[in-house]
Amino acid sequence: MPNLNDVAKKAGVSPSTVSRVLNNHPYVNKEKREKVLQVIKDINYIPNINAIHLKTGKTHLIGVIIPFSSHPYFSKLIQGISEEAIKMNKKIVLFQTAYDLDQELDALEMLKLKQLDGLIICSRNISLNIINDYLQYGPISIFENTDHTNLHSTYIDHYEAFLKALNHLYDYGHRHIGCVVNRTKSTSSIQRIQAYKDFCKNKELTFDPQNIFENYVLLEDGNKLCKKLESLTHPPTAIIVTGDSTAAGLILSINDDLKQRLSIIGFENHEISNLVNLTTVEIPLLQIGRHLFKQLYNTSISHTSFETKLIQRESVKNLNR
Repeated sequence: MPNLNDVAKKAGVSPSTVSRVLNNHPYVNKEKREKVLQVIKDINYIPNINAIHLKTGKTHLIGVIIPFSSHPYFSKLIQGISEEAIKMNKKIVLFQTAYDLDQELDALEMLKLKQLDGLIICSRNISLNIINDYLQYGPISIFENTDHTNLHSTYIDHYEAFLKALNHLYDYGHRHIGCVVNRTKSTSSIQRIQAYKDFCKNKELTFDPQNIFENYVLLEDGNKLCKKLESLTHPPTAIIVTGDSTAAGLILSINDDLKQRLSIIGFENHEISNLVNLTTVEIPLLQIGRHLFKQLYNTSISHTSFETKLIQRESVKNLNR
């Protein structure tokens, strides 16, 4: 297989000139550039891309940490990130971690070893202290509020978004409200549960931890949630599900009797929520994904909040009527 020196010899130029042509360096004589490109074509020379990256210090690869790609929440984020990557002629490397600490650490180590130019963290299990230790190796942006750190952050106010849904149910006459989360110890769930506790206190409602349902995240989990609710002697009259897929799965699984009694609010406003007439809290995930990518190229640290919006459809019953 021909190497760089073979190209230089056949083109009658120095190896450094060939290197400058390969790196699209502007200070190369037009005639020499054309000669080098012709020789490359004639002898079918394939540059060693790793050597080029080593020389330039750039891989044009951006890592993206997600727990799993099968959920519409993360696929929407990936879509936004990918759209911006294409615009800037970059490639993304997905790390599907399932919240495994070693998998998340592997992505950070690749940033340290200069195998990535930057890293986007869509959801995490690893501590912020560890992430901060890797900032010296490249830019990192994260989908949560970290305005107390030097990480780029794009986020929504999970507390206010959840309170918005709770107040909507309260205004419609609901006093026995449940909520569904994936991981109770995640940053977003902690904020949502705190909103739930404060809501109960402010409205003088009894806070019952048994009304918090954990580990429901996928479409098929809606069926498991349905069975759980049907097994309760006194199920909530309304429930907030922090994922449209699970909420849709619940709507599709419940029997006619429970369907008449149970009001449901989802989160995200994915396409499926419109199909099943689900009231939901819209999270602009596509725009957030785009912004997470663009933040990596900001010259100064930025923290950006995106607004959420309640989308009213037909899944909430008005008990005041």
